[in-house]
Amino acid sequence: MFLGNFTHTIDSKGRLSIPVKFREPINVDSKGIVYVTTELDPCLAAYTLSEWDRLLEKIKSLPLMNQGVKEYRRLIYSRATECSLDKQGRILIPQKLRDHAGLDGDTYVIGNDNKIEIWNPERWDKAEARAMEAAPEIQEELAKLGM
Repeated sequence: MFLGNFTHTIDSKGRLSIPVKFREPINVDSKGIVYVTTELDPCLAAYTLSEWDRLLEKIKSLPLMNQGVKEYRRLIYSRATECSLDKQGRILIPQKLRDHAGLDGDTYVIGNDNKIEIWNPERWDKAEARAMEAAPEIQEELAKLGM
């Protein structure tokens, strides 16, 4: 499980240091490899091997003729890349993915249960503010779901 919010910097070569707290699960679960792809939110998501496989199984179970499913599959699969932790605990994020998420310099590395989200700090702050403004509606929806 990934929890917490950490500020790290992407260097000029596109390498991002993964928080020490997150490295052990990555090393244990997938021998230092994560699968990084885009999200529908303006961020990147990094998955361990077992979580990536779980996501792919869920995607495969969706109706292939649904246009939204087709588009989602294209985004997830076409932008996915395998990234290995180097000896310093960094991953190299391809330029196309960095551009999508607006990553340059300071970056938020956020634990979100089964995945790591990688955010531009300004985008994260806006998303967090929107969520706080929508808290009453979110609470209502969660109550409907039994939370």
